[in-house]
Amino acid sequence: MISIYKTGGANDYDHKQIILQHYLYLVEHLNTNSSGLVDELSQAKVISKQDRDRITSEMSVFMQNAKLLSVLSHKTKDKFDKFLNALDKTGQQHLHNHILGRKGKLFNDNVLFI
Repeated sequence: MISIYKTGGANDYDHKQIILQHYLYLVEHLNTNSSGLVDELSQAKVISKQDRDRITSEMSVFMQNAKLLSVLSHKTKDKFDKFLNALDKTGQQHLHNHILGRKGKLFNDNVLFI
């Protein structure tokens, strides 16, 4: 188990590190298009139209997922939070739960467990 120390309040964590830690699982299990995830992220202004076009232009689902994760790693933490919400809205709660961990919480005291 890897721990990442948070730097402040309950919503302060390194989303880039979370993406790295869960990258392989997410790239294999995300459902970017048929679930409506990319559209949801675009509507929520998490990704730009250009980001959306770059993601959907990839030929394979694997590469679309990889591109989405790359784009998300360059966004703000607030946009990553919207991504987590979008997972729920598009029927991918299992991925949100995977990121949160077994207990369904990002934090345990001052340590984030991944």
